[in-house]
Amino acid sequence: MSELAHGILLQDQGRLEEAEACFMGVLAREPENDYVHSRIALCRLSQEGKKKLALQSIDTAIQLKADNGYYHAIRSFILSDLNRGKDSLAAAEKAVSLDPEDAFTLTSKAAAYCSVDRWAEAEKWCREALAVDPDNSMAANILTNVLRLQGKSAENDIAVEKLLAANPEDSYSHINAGWSALQKRDFRKAESHFREALRLDPESDAAREGLLESFRARSWFYRVYLSYCFFMQKFTGGRQFLFIIGGYVAYRFLRGVLEKINPLLALGVGLLWLGLVLWVWLAPGIGNFLILLDRSARLALRPSEKRQGIAVGGGLLLGILGIGTGIATGYAPAMLVGIGAMASTIPASLTFDNDSRAGRWVFGSITGLAYVATLSLGILEAVRHSEEELSEITVGFGGVVLLSTFLCTWLGNIRSLRQATVE
Repeated sequence: MSELAHGILLQDQGRLEEAEACFMGVLAREPENDYVHSRIALCRLSQEGKKKLALQSIDTAIQLKADNGYYHAIRSFILSDLNRGKDSLAAAEKAVSLDPEDAFTLTSKAAAYCSVDRWAEAEKWCREALAVDPDNSMAANILTNVLRLQGKSAENDIAVEKLLAANPEDSYSHINAGWSALQKRDFRKAESHFREALRLDPESDAAREGLLESFRARSWFYRVYLSYCFFMQKFTGGRQFLFIIGGYVAYRFLRGVLEKINPLLALGVGLLWLGLVLWVWLAPGIGNFLILLDRSARLALRPSEKRQGIAVGGGLLLGILGIGTGIATGYAPAMLVGIGAMASTIPASLTFDNDSRAGRWVFGSITGLAYVATLSLGILEAVRHSEEELSEITVGFGGVVLLSTFLCTWLGNIRSLRQATVE
């Protein structure tokens, strides 16, 4: 068996590092072999921390043979994984223009549209790819996913059945089936599919995350949040932002009208809006906290998810206890600690399970500030408890900290503070 054939066999078996080493050996003898460069790109694409190297490899292949649509399709998939959606779409369009009858290039265009949240266009190109090759499992999986994201339940059900019938031993088929079941609130069925996906591929992060979502969905509180997420997924990122801004404008208008009619009604609307904003950010952390209470389910949590659950769920419990104690006894320091603990849950929810290094630094700093302020101001007010009013230090510093924690609800919408830099 030649070294190239051996590398391809290793790649098909999922032994990517060994396959890459074989292909590099071939390149040492044939540095201008464009096909080998493309194979190395595919190996690196599926390895952690090598996506930028994968892009370099496929760019070299394209330099050697620019009219190969397959290479441009691979480049599109790599750019999609690098969160460069517009560039991915341009590469896919180039691939299709060079080879319009190839299912792989057509599928790359569907995937590129997915990377920019344009579900209808992704569906169209999946169907184009399946018309060319009805057995294309990649196109079938993407189609199933985009049908679900658009809320096309009946078509999604048919696609899931076909997917499982054609690929019963494919992990991605069960992941898609699991998410479809989750969106239909069939949580036990979803859990079953995600468990099967993990059995087929124990290293699948997508299957593990899906299983965790099915565990979190055991709570009605988290189910409401999940329904909100499924609703928002129907829109592109830009439309989601407009939806949020529109909601805020409507809230401000309604509150302004109610203030003229009845200040208590305006206060109620304000509290309702505040609760909605906090619920969106705190629900994942509370979901992890609830999983921690389950002896078997907690094994699926990563350490960062456990820390998030403790910081958010524990902070809320401490906050409720402190505020309740303060109201019942009139002891201001207890209420102050309760407010601080509750406020700290907002940046904490964005700190411990955040893929962005910059995000962890920003939100972690605000979380640390909230902890230090809560402890120090609580001690200060306990020492001077005989005084009737809070000190100017407590009012000033505490106000800055509270403002910083609520600012996190806006900073959390910045994608670079939530997503990791892909390497």
